[in-house]
Amino acid sequence: MRVVLRLTVAVLAGILLVSCGVDRGKWANPQRTHLAPDAGFGGTSGPPTTSGAKPTTTTSRTSAGAAFTLDALREVDPCGLMAEKTLKGLGEPAENRLRDYAQCSNYMKDTRGKDLNFTLTIGETATVKPDGKTVGGLPLAQTELDDHTACFLTAITDTNANQGITVQTGTRDASDSCTPGRALLEAAVNRIREGAPELKVDNRTLRALEPCTLFSNAVLETVVGTGPRTRPNGLHGCGWNGDDVSFSLRFRIAMKPDDLAETSKTTPVNLGDGVTAQQLNEVKTGARCRLEWAHAAFPGDNERAEVVSLEFSRYSAKAGEDVCAKTQTVAKSLIPRLPKR
Repeated sequence: MRVVLRLTVAVLAGILLVSCGVDRGKWANPQRTHLAPDAGFGGTSGPPTTSGAKPTTTTSRTSAGAAFTLDALREVDPCGLMAEKTLKGLGEPAENRLRDYAQCSNYMKDTRGKDLNFTLTIGETATVKPDGKTVGGLPLAQTELDDHTACFLTAITDTNANQGITVQTGTRDASDSCTPGRALLEAAVNRIREGAPELKVDNRTLRALEPCTLFSNAVLETVVGTGPRTRPNGLHGCGWNGDDVSFSLRFRIAMKPDDLAETSKTTPVNLGDGVTAQQLNEVKTGARCRLEWAHAAFPGDNERAEVVSLEFSRYSAKAGEDVCAKTQTVAKSLIPRLPKR
């Protein structure tokens, strides 16, 4: 019964994401093996010296082939995988909407003129294991709502982490939502194998970085304590847990934090090196501090940018602790490791 309930919660959460285009990575909990950082401030041999430089220590944890390594998948334009030719075979496409580095949605009509929503995410962790089926030559993990209004299909590129390319399909009425999702997923897998389109980003992009390798244990222990437990989150996020605390780093395409300061009730904080972040400090029963700043522009979009987001949470507030001072210290150690602004 406990397994059934867990699956039901995961699937229901996915429906909201299909219809709203929210990043499913916020609730997924990837468990892929990560590389240990070195004794300095990160897992690479040093900060990138050229714009767009890639980290040198990330390696493939997948047997799916060179096109499906983590480094290769970070380059892929998710909207480029949702080709109009493929979507036209499934109905009447709408405009692709880029949600994040690795996520794209299309809210279209099927061949009957009914709503048919797709969200494709690269680097997703499947909620179930493959059952022997394949898609595009890769193991397939699939779940579907009992009323057939939503289906979640993942082509597994990393069997150790049960991670891969996911297509979430949603419909408003009971229908076969898995068949069109599988068609789109198979086309996406084949496109990656043949040569996927690259996401066009600023030359100072954060896209190529592996967040889990950018801090040493010594740095992480200043916020989460001894023996931090690493929890990768998709291709562009990572979290670390300790006793009663958590810390996370995420790179994403989002609204510029400065533009949201008034509505988000954040305050500017000078972190040095030309970086001013927006800070949110909350102390209730627990304590939380979030720091965000726009690192680089996103081409063709005046409202969004590549955003760095760090967040520290203590579940029960600790007397005398300044959670934002700790978060700022870690942020300052991160900035030199990022491509030059």
